[in-house]
Formats: sequence, structure tokens, C-alpha cells
Amino acid sequence: MKTILFKKNGDLRLVDKLAEVEEKIDTIRYYLDCPVLLEEGITFGTFFNHIFREKDFLNVVYKETMGESSIDNFLLEWMGKSIAIKEGKGIQYIKSYKVFDFIETMGEKGFVDIRLDFDGIGSDDQLYNLEFMALNELKDIPFILSPNMSMYRTIANIKGEELFFNGVSFTLLFELIGTILYIITIHKTPEGRKSAKEKFIKILGNTNLVELLEIQKEEAVEDQNYEEAAQLKKILDRLKNGFINE
Repeated sequence: MKTILFKKNGDLRLVDKLAEVEEKIDTIRYYLDCPVLLEEGITFGTFFNHIFREKDFLNVVYKETMGESSIDNFLLEWMGKSIAIKEGKGIQYIKSYKVFDFIETMGEKGFVDIRLDFDGIGSDDQLYNLEFMALNELKDIPFILSPNMSMYRTIANIKGEELFFNGVSFTLLFELIGTILYIITIHKTPEGRKSAKEKFIKILGNTNLVELLEIQKEEAVEDQNYEEAAQLKKILDRLKNGFINE
């Protein structure tokens, strides 16, 4: 199986590990079913430029994923000014990783959810909600694709997720692009995202949700339920860094 490698200088390589051969290519459209590798040091902007370059093709391929939205809706925003990373402050890198989640329901049968998660991560491992960040602000952020796969067991009506195994897997280019496009087009346009963010901030201000989650997290730590505490911290980080902190 050949792998598509995204170089930090913007080049594309098709890698045959068995033959130990690399071939330079100039498009991603024929290689969506290939596992993907990101060269260390590549930025989100360098990777995403390939998506904009093939936007007409990808708008068709991911039409169902994006619904009423499209990549074109974000072109003007993408052309905006990038924001430099501030060492030790704010988002430091973006990481994508695979999750295998066995979800137990109240019935006899559960189901398996295999997905990619896509997080912005700060200096102290705090998470940033990329769903609510402008695309141009992500241009200079390092982009990491982890080979590690987390396997979870989620039980219906019980808070949190129980980690029971870690393994190594690969991610297809189709999966990675699809996950990114799903996240950025949830609110259809940059204007829709801004409106949704304002509504979330208002809801948070009226419900004291952050305070309730903080209490639940402390209770989980006291009960030595560290898995649940970790999940609650993840939710809190997303809320604080996605909505509250400007």
C-alpha cells in the first residue's frame, strides 16, 4: 500500500515503503484512499492549501459531509492575515488522532464508532475548540497526525469514557480531509460560526454550566475516577478556550 506524504515545503510525495521509492506528485485527487503522513514541522496552512487547490473536486466528493456549505464559503477568510504562535500562550499545535469507541446502549447490542478527533492544543495541554476559530488564524499552527489510536468503552447514561486500550493505526487521506471539512462547515459560513459562538457565550452566561462542570470534575477527582475527571477537563477546556477567552 502506498502512502501520501505532505512535505512542510508544500510538496507531495507518493511513498512505496516496500520498494523504498518516493514519487513526486502534483495532486491529491487520485490518492484519497491512501494512508497519509505529515512531515514534522508542517503547518495547517501548508496542508490546507492543497484542499483549496482542489476545492472544486472536493466540493463534489464531500458534498454530503458539508451539506449546504462548501469550501468556497471560507476562501475569503482563508486569505486573511495569519496569527503568529505565542510561545507558552494560546494554541500551540493542532493534532488529529483516531478513536475507536465501543458504545454500550441499554439494549442487548451496542455499536462501534470509529472516527478522527481534531483538537487544538495549548502549552499546558488545554484544548481549543477549532469549530469556533477562524481559518486564517490556524495558518501558522503546526499540524500533527498521530498514529496512535485510542480505544474506548462508553456506557449509556454514565458520564465520561473508560479507556481500555491504546494501539497504532493509520489514517486515510479521505478520512482526514473529511473530518476537517465537517468541523469547519458545521455552521456553514464564517458569519454563521460567529453567530453560533455568540449564542453559546450567552447560554454559558445564563446557565453557569462551567461552574457545574468544575464541581463535577473535582468530585470525580475526589472519588479517584480519573478517567471521568479527564473527560470533564476536556469539555471545560473546549468551553473556556472556544467561547469564553477572546
